[in-house]
Amino acid sequence: MMDKHTDDTSWINYRPEDVEVHRQSENREWTPFFWAILKFMCLFYHRVVVPRKRVCFCCSVDRFRKRSRAGVVECPERYDAELDPLLVAHEYQDAGNESRPWDVESRGEMSPLVARDSCPACDALWWNRDGVTKRYTEREIGVGRWNHRGSGALSSLLLLGALTIITYDIVNFMKELWGQPDLILKLMRKLTLYIVLLVYPLLSLCSKLRSLLTSRTPSFQWASALNARYLVKQSQVLDIGNKGLPQKMFFCFCMATPLLTAVYRFLIFTVISGCGFQVTTILTSIVGIIFNQAFGLYLYLIHLLRVSFQRQFNLLTLYLRDHEGEEMRCRGAFFSTIVDFHCFKGLVNLSIFVMFPAFVFAISSNLTYQYMLANSPCITGNPLNMNISHHSLRLAWSEIILSLGSYLVAIGGIQVDYVFNNFVTNLLHLRSSEHRIFWDTLIKDINHVTQDSYFYLVTIIFSFISIFLTFNFSSQDVTDLVVCNTTSIVCV
Repeated sequence: MMDKHTDDTSWINYRPEDVEVHRQSENREWTPFFWAILKFMCLFYHRVVVPRKRVCFCCSVDRFRKRSRAGVVECPERYDAELDPLLVAHEYQDAGNESRPWDVESRGEMSPLVARDSCPACDALWWNRDGVTKRYTEREIGVGRWNHRGSGALSSLLLLGALTIITYDIVNFMKELWGQPDLILKLMRKLTLYIVLLVYPLLSLCSKLRSLLTSRTPSFQWASALNARYLVKQSQVLDIGNKGLPQKMFFCFCMATPLLTAVYRFLIFTVISGCGFQVTTILTSIVGIIFNQAFGLYLYLIHLLRVSFQRQFNLLTLYLRDHEGEEMRCRGAFFSTIVDFHCFKGLVNLSIFVMFPAFVFAISSNLTYQYMLANSPCITGNPLNMNISHHSLRLAWSEIILSLGSYLVAIGGIQVDYVFNNFVTNLLHLRSSEHRIFWDTLIKDINHVTQDSYFYLVTIIFSFISIFLTFNFSSQDVTDLVVCNTTSIVCV
């Protein structure tokens, strides 16, 4: 590690032999908790997570041009694949035994990247927490024991199994509740819970499809943020090998809250309702714990990526300050970081688009449900029914508050744009009159790659629709807390 008194510019002015010293002395295995999270979340797909080399977009285009001149590129679809910066960064990197048959290297010719000096933008893809280019291998960080042969197929099968279970449950209660006007509120309350639980398995499966179909899924660029290669690359600036997982308190919170709410739900199903212990109740509770833990860990991964980008943008700010005026040198490191961040931003925006209306509807429906309970003689006239309904409402409110609060903490607010906006503000402060053209060009590039999203507008519209529909429900049957395995209320 660099000493804190070292000059700020020394982390860029390195020599290749210095990089090798860093590699031998500093690389430590990352904490097993990190790999356990990736394993539990079914994020492994590629057999090789850490490539032997990382190539910036400019070098990839250069290599593509030379292969085209040599007549190597034969498949038309490779043009789209090769010129997608996210595919270049996380799908098509040279990963040892995952060589591509259309590479120049496989034809016995020397790669232009091997024959030329090291590219500063390519070196920036290996920055550690101090901005030092420190290459590492899978053995050094300890991923080999977790990403065994068949991990990709196993992860895909588990995600398909999770989606099948959720779909089966949705179909079951849809058969019971669909087409009954007095049960619409109950139907929508259940759907909001399942929508939130469905988010991560569906997004993760889209990431697998992105890796499988590559250039055939241009609208799935956001899915690269759930690629294990992407997560490892972003986590390298957090010094996990020495400091362990970042934000340990938030990690413990994401692990503990799903477990506590699941235990509370189990007690309502068995003890409070007086139904006793049943096999179906126990199995349902176990499955619920697994899905809730997956959602909690998904929020932690969002938080981890957000913290890593905050660190990386600080490193990039120092890099641009130290190499002010060197446009071509700065453009590569700048471009790769911006592309990765917008991939992460796309994932966050899509999650907000799906979950925020569900949260709004859950809040408004629970408010409506709570007021309607007070006017139900079936509930108020039976102490047991009243007790069950009150505990069920407490459970619902606790799940809503904990889930929404965790998500807001994970992204650091309503939206994640502030991370990028802070970076742009720092660049404006660093702008000097001596290199005005250099900074004007960077700011122009930022305005070009930064595109406004309509996700928030659509989310707000759906949220207002949810509130309107909820408060216009009338004559709803609120005695839905009955039968022992579903804690329904029987009017007696």
